[in-house]
Order: sequence, then structure tokens, then C-alpha cells
Amino acid sequence: MDTGTILSYAGGYIAAMGGVFLLYLPVIILVVCLLIAGGILELLLLPFIALVKKLRRRPPPDLDASWLLDRRR
Repeated sequence: MDTGTILSYAGGYIAAMGGVFLLYLPVIILVVCLLIAGGILELLLLPFIALVKKLRRRPPPDLDASWLLDRRR
């Protein structure tokens, strides 16, 4: 094998990688756009997520037993 054959094989492999990249480029762009859209949507909904978490938090239990000592009953 001479140098020209090795360089042509290397060029063929690089061309094949470029072709596969161009073949899947629309899918890569779509995935990146969906990730960006999901991140923007999450940033827009972050105040509502915090509100729901705050509303779903239970109040601390009332451990005060002073009502047992109330003599007005």
C-alpha cells in the first residue's frame, strides 16, 4: 500500500463520517430545539411549581397539649 491509497481510505472514512453527520443533522437539530423549548417552558413555569410545592406542604403538627389543662370545660 502506498501513501496515496492510505490517504484515499482516510478521505473515504472522513467523507462517510461527514455523510452520516449530514444524514442525522435534522434529528440533532430537533433534539436540541426540544431541549431548549423544554428549558424555557420550565423557566416560565418555575413560579407555579414553587407555588404548588408551597401549597402542598403540610403545616407542622400542633403538639401543644395545653388544651388538656383547660378547666373552663
